[in-house]
Amino acid sequence: MTGSAKVPGLLLTTAIAIAAYELHGLTDLPIDSMLIAIVIGMLVRNTIGLPGRFVPGVRASVMSLTSIGIVLMGAKLDFHDMARTSTAALLISVVCVGVALVLTIAMCRKLGVSDKLGTLIGIGTAICGSSAIAVAAPVIEADERDTAFAITTVTLFGMLAVFVLPLLGHAMNLDEQQFGVWAGTSVHAVPQVVAAGFSYGPTAGEIATIVKLARVLLLAPVVIGLAIWYGRQKRAQNIAHVTRIGTFRTLVPPFILGFLGLAIASSLHLLPDFTLHLRDSFLWDAGDQRVVLAKLVTQLSTFLLTISMAGVGLGVDLRGLAKVGLGAFYVGLASAVVLAGFSLVLLQLLL
Repeated sequence: MTGSAKVPGLLLTTAIAIAAYELHGLTDLPIDSMLIAIVIGMLVRNTIGLPGRFVPGVRASVMSLTSIGIVLMGAKLDFHDMARTSTAALLISVVCVGVALVLTIAMCRKLGVSDKLGTLIGIGTAICGSSAIAVAAPVIEADERDTAFAITTVTLFGMLAVFVLPLLGHAMNLDEQQFGVWAGTSVHAVPQVVAAGFSYGPTAGEIATIVKLARVLLLAPVVIGLAIWYGRQKRAQNIAHVTRIGTFRTLVPPFILGFLGLAIASSLHLLPDFTLHLRDSFLWDAGDQRVVLAKLVTQLSTFLLTISMAGVGLGVDLRGLAKVGLGAFYVGLASAVVLAGFSLVLLQLLL
C-alpha cells in the first residue's frame, strides 16, 4: 500500500484531533482532548460514515501513531519515581491476567460458547485487546468468525471502560496514582488505556501507560503457554499439529522497547535542555528561547496520541455490534466487570 493512499485518512484524523484540542480549550469540563477526539470520531463514523478511501489512513493513525506516541511518552517518565508503583502494578497485572483467563474460559463452557472464542475474549480482556487476539488466534487455529466476534466484544467493553472508569474514579475519590494503576490493569487496549488515563489527569495517564505496557509484556509468556497447551490438546486427539507461536517482534512489540529506551534515557538525565538564540525574522523577534527537550517530546506525543484516538473513534461501528452473539457478549461483559473489580480490590490492598 502506497503512502499516498493513507493521506486522506490521516488528514481526517488530524483534523478531528485539532477540533478536539479547540473544544477542550472552550470547555471547563474535566474531559481530555483524547476523549473528545474519540467521541467526534464515533459521531462521524455512525452518522456521516467512513468512505473506503479514508480507511487506510485511519488504520495507520491507530496502528502507527499510537506506537510512536507511546515511544515519545517515555521522555517524561522517571523509573526512580515509578519503581514502587510499577512493582505493585506488575503483581496486580499478573494476578488479574490469570483470573480473567480462567473466569472467561469457565463462563464460556457454562454458556455454550466455544473454547476458542472464550480463549480469545479472555486473552483480549486480560492483556491488550485486539492486538492480543490477533496474536493468539493463529496459535489456537481460531477461524475468522471467532476472531471477529472476540475483537468486536473486547473493543466494545474497552471503549465503555474509557468513559465509565473515570466517572467511577471520581466518585470513589481515587487519586491520579491509584486511578492510573486501575486503568492500566483493567482497561483492554493500549489506546483505550491512554484515553482513560489522560482523561483523569496527566499523572494518571503516564502511570496508566507504563502499567499497561508492563501488562503487554505478559503477552509473550501467555501465548507461549497457550501454544503448549493447545499442542497437547491436539496430540491428545491424535491430530498432527505444529503450532505457530510467533516471532519475538510479534510477542514483544517494538514500541515497548522504544518506550523503555527513551524512559531509561530520561531517568538517566540524558535528554538535554538547550537555548535557541534567535535572530530577528519576519516569523519571530530576536531573543533567546529555552527549550526543554523532554517537555517538547511529551507535547508531540500527546498530539500524536490524540490523532490516534480519533482513529479509534472512527473505527467503532455501533451497527456492527448487533452482530455479536449474546453468549460472547455476556462473557465479555462479565470478564470486563470482574477484571475491573478484582483490580480495584488489589489496588486498595497494595497501594
